[in-house]
Amino acid sequence: MGPWSNGLSGAVSLRSLWTVTGGLGHALPVKSFAGRVLLLMIVVMLLPVSEPGAYAAPAEKQPQPAPTQSPSPGAQAPQAPKEPPASIPSAEVSARANEVVNYLRTLERDLEPSRPVVGIDRALPDISARLDDRTARTRETLDSGPGLATLDALVDAWQSSRVALVAWIDTLTTRAVWLEQQRQRLAELRETWARTRADIVKQRAPAQVVARVDEVLASVAAAQKRVDVQNVAILVLQDQVAKELARCDDALNLIDRARRRAAGALFVLDSPPIWKMRPEGLVDLPGRIEGSFAAQTDSLVRFVKDQSERIVVHVVLFLVLVAALWWTRTRARVWAGEDGAALPALPMALERPVASGAVLAVLASPWIYSGEPRTAWLLLEAGALLAMVAIFRRLVAPRLVPWVYGLGAFFLAYRLRELFTALPLLERTVFLLEMLVPATLIGWVLRTRRWHEVVFIDALPSPFTRVMALRAAFAAFTVAFVSGAVGNMSLARLLASSTLQSAYVGLILAAGRRIAEGLFDLALRLPPLRFLRMVQQHRAYIEQRAHRLLRTVALAVWAAVTLDSLGLLRPMIATGRTIWAAELTRGALQISVGDVLSFVVTVWAAFFVSSLVRFVLQEDVFPRLSLGAGLPYALSSLVSYAIVTVGFIVALLVLGVNLDRVTVLGGAFGVGVGFGLQNVVNNFVSGLIVLFERPVHIGDEVQIGNVQGQVRRIGFRSTTIRIGEGAEVIVPNSQLVAERVTNWTPIQRLRRLDIQVNVSYGTAPDMVLKVLVGAAQAQNDIAGQPAPQAFFLGFGDSALRFELQAWTHRLDALLGVKSDLGVSVYAALRDAGMAIALPQQEVHLRRE
Repeated sequence: MGPWSNGLSGAVSLRSLWTVTGGLGHALPVKSFAGRVLLLMIVVMLLPVSEPGAYAAPAEKQPQPAPTQSPSPGAQAPQAPKEPPASIPSAEVSARANEVVNYLRTLERDLEPSRPVVGIDRALPDISARLDDRTARTRETLDSGPGLATLDALVDAWQSSRVALVAWIDTLTTRAVWLEQQRQRLAELRETWARTRADIVKQRAPAQVVARVDEVLASVAAAQKRVDVQNVAILVLQDQVAKELARCDDALNLIDRARRRAAGALFVLDSPPIWKMRPEGLVDLPGRIEGSFAAQTDSLVRFVKDQSERIVVHVVLFLVLVAALWWTRTRARVWAGEDGAALPALPMALERPVASGAVLAVLASPWIYSGEPRTAWLLLEAGALLAMVAIFRRLVAPRLVPWVYGLGAFFLAYRLRELFTALPLLERTVFLLEMLVPATLIGWVLRTRRWHEVVFIDALPSPFTRVMALRAAFAAFTVAFVSGAVGNMSLARLLASSTLQSAYVGLILAAGRRIAEGLFDLALRLPPLRFLRMVQQHRAYIEQRAHRLLRTVALAVWAAVTLDSLGLLRPMIATGRTIWAAELTRGALQISVGDVLSFVVTVWAAFFVSSLVRFVLQEDVFPRLSLGAGLPYALSSLVSYAIVTVGFIVALLVLGVNLDRVTVLGGAFGVGVGFGLQNVVNNFVSGLIVLFERPVHIGDEVQIGNVQGQVRRIGFRSTTIRIGEGAEVIVPNSQLVAERVTNWTPIQRLRRLDIQVNVSYGTAPDMVLKVLVGAAQAQNDIAGQPAPQAFFLGFGDSALRFELQAWTHRLDALLGVKSDLGVSVYAALRDAGMAIALPQQEVHLRRE
């Protein structure tokens, strides 16, 4: 154990850490005191924490325990003789018997068949029959030399069954352990009461006491019998489930070996070239076709029989989706009003409710079915293909509609070809034609630079990615054609099926994305979402972000399906898990890539949630409340900082930092605050005082020292003031608390204007006062209450001194109002024949 155990207790540890960080500060470009403080905090967080009591002084040696030698497999460790249970005194027989009766009553209730165990017992025959069928189909598939994508699909099916069986094993094991505990307790009770009976008989206890003991023994024996019966049933059921689990493991091992063989045979000729293949005889052709149809029909019948409940759920889901879309279409125009014409995806999503419902139902198929026969999936894909054609023909120009029908026919022909493999030469020829046609068309599109006309290629984010996707498809179809012609059908089928499956999934995801975009845009225009202020003011921005999110999700799913069809998804996941678990150990520092990524993701999620909550509060919550100016900003800022702080703490826990070092971090942080960060903390605390006491508000006209202007923003560290020249001055919050602040914006929102006037001697003062008040009252921007007032201030050296005081509500145009008032006063004095006095001095010259 190192010297950093037990939370770095004492000043010696802190001084040692400071020395270490000082050395690091000289080695790294960290020269400031605050930088060394932050470096100290980072080192403390990353150091491992030892268990309490693990620290010992270096000079002392811990006593080592004597090594214990484990017994050999054939030897048996000596055990202390088990003492027989003590008998129950006669005086306690009645009370102890009541305790046993209560325990047996509770045990009787707990021994009732539990719902999970009953469910396992009922479902096990069906699972066993399904695994029998899946085993037969798996062997048939493995004998046919499948590709990597088919093998990965088999792995998914068997893995899902294995996960369910493992959960069953855990449930049965828990029940078996509990039953074993009850068996042991009942055995101890029986032994105790049997010994008690022998003792009280020797003591010649009353017959009633002996009868009571006999009743307890009989009840315990009956309970033992019931527990033994249920224990045997649980163990038998557990063994049956374990056998099914072993079948899953055996199947997964077979598939793994087949996968390794398939990966190694990708570049091996597994069939003769097409020019060396001989035509099949026509004698047994009807029989082979009939056998192929019979096999596919039997597989489909078993699928319908086994998955009847899920098929009903799928059909109900499809009908519900169609009904909801149909009803929404009829009511959309009424709800949306004039905004209905602004929905570009509304005709596609709602004018074809049956096709849209079919696409959405097919997208839900992976969550409803798993590991089912290929025939069923082909039928689902065919149904979805018709729906996609009906939708996409509404999205393209009329001259491109034939391309949509041709694309749908090509997909359907390729899928149906896979069901008829009775004629190898014919199947090979059709396969080569199916590869040649798309390769030729894509090559023509690339040569003529008309890729913008390809149906739904706009789903990709940029023109570069669209061109690269077309080039990759062209290369895949070309290589598949050449490989199929020379006899490497494994590689040809892998490339062909992967490319077509990728294109098919891309089409259905594009259709689903268009439908989802249309429904989301419609939802923003319907109640209750359209009444939200953030929707009313930022609807275009919300729609843009939602469309980007849907496109990102669709591209991620498409990429995953494409990699899975190529057999690359599982190796990439395995590699990712290896990288995730990789650890870096350097002295006392131990950190893994997964921890770092988890830390980064957690911090990013905290900032994202903080921004989202702050946006909702500022745009839709605070405007509906009667809050003073600046208080919404304070509350939203506090909530934002709280979320980020909690997220950062969670990120530290994810990173593996032990929060027991809070005292050390607090000490280090206190040192930093006391020396290098005191101004920052002072401004932060002052900002809290300003925000909650609110001596000034946003929009107030204030004067702080020689800075006068309007408050534009009050933050936690500083306040922004816009001065009259148009510049913005950043004032630390500590000045608003410690220095004198003049607020020229009172609560009544009134501001007094003072204008001093000097009138020549010889003018009647009362007439001047009337003229001044009248000039103020004639101005529209001067408030009537309080009324304008004029005062005679006294006699000056060369004039009579007067002052006019008037109030105005126009705080945003003070200079303009004061200017207009001065012009009005000058005009009124001039019209009244009163002269404004000028400074005069008399100079007397004496001749000596």
